[in-house]
Amino acid sequence: MKLLRVFCLYCLSLGLLFSVSAKPLTTEKIVFSSNRNGNSDIYMMNPDGSQQVRLTNHRASDFRPVFSPTGEEILFVSGRSGELDLYIMRADGQGEHPVFRTAPAYRDHPAWSPDGKKIAYSQLDHDAKVLNIYTARADGTSVTRIVEVMEKAYAEESVWSPDGTEIAYVVRDELFWASRQIRFINLNTRKQQTFLPEDFPRMYQPAWSPVHNKIAFVWYRPEHHQQTIFIVNRDGSGLQQIVDVLALRPTWSPSGDELVYSQATGNGTQIFKINLLTRATIQLTHDGDNYVGNWFDPSALSVSPQPHLLTATWGEIKNSD
Repeated sequence: MKLLRVFCLYCLSLGLLFSVSAKPLTTEKIVFSSNRNGNSDIYMMNPDGSQQVRLTNHRASDFRPVFSPTGEEILFVSGRSGELDLYIMRADGQGEHPVFRTAPAYRDHPAWSPDGKKIAYSQLDHDAKVLNIYTARADGTSVTRIVEVMEKAYAEESVWSPDGTEIAYVVRDELFWASRQIRFINLNTRKQQTFLPEDFPRMYQPAWSPVHNKIAFVWYRPEHHQQTIFIVNRDGSGLQQIVDVLALRPTWSPSGDELVYSQATGNGTQIFKINLLTRATIQLTHDGDNYVGNWFDPSALSVSPQPHLLTATWGEIKNSD
């Protein structure tokens, strides 16, 4: 056992352990999916739309990418096993592998916890034909079902609150066909709350602001014949419509003063960015159909990523003794 500890310390000193070898991003990046080359793959770009780089190149579709809180890894959905499931890779696109070591299952809509230790996602119950919300450790272990919906309903699009105490998610088809309600679940008490319950229930794709405790979401309002993006305070006050076009997938900037989103255009679905103070808008992509994942800024980290990884890795070694 002493020899094992000496060897592990030696590996740590040289940076040879896998988790330590992951290199954090040093500049702001937006991760997204695009079919510009005929198949849905994961791409990354600067917040001004420059330096668009393809990260995956698989015959299966890869989509819904999300950065880990430290920016070292990207969680995404892929059909490469024959069924949609969750995969993870380094931020440079290398080291792709399934999150779970179990048999493939229909898993979708991944989200990281703020501390990077857990993920939330939807998983299909084939017998009941429902999607429920689960959490697991980032290595695919310690799976827990936290939301169970009624038969023929679907719980999806989970997103963690910045303080880690709540998860917002969407319940589809529970009230009636095509209904969509945003709900919150307190992870300590498991108490649930419906967001804006008195309004028309076609709200989905919630995105939690990293600051000011606001929610961005997509809302279809039949009386206006419009589906677009709104923001609102967590308590339901201060509702604002952000754009007046068909828009999807709102994603906050790390500073909380900008949104990126996908908008239907005459040339496919493109990614736009809007300044929430001035409402100035710029187009970031121009080819194919493009859907936002999320936005990472290393300057927003409260601690350096590498000491965090060293602590976590050494803790795992000690626990395995």
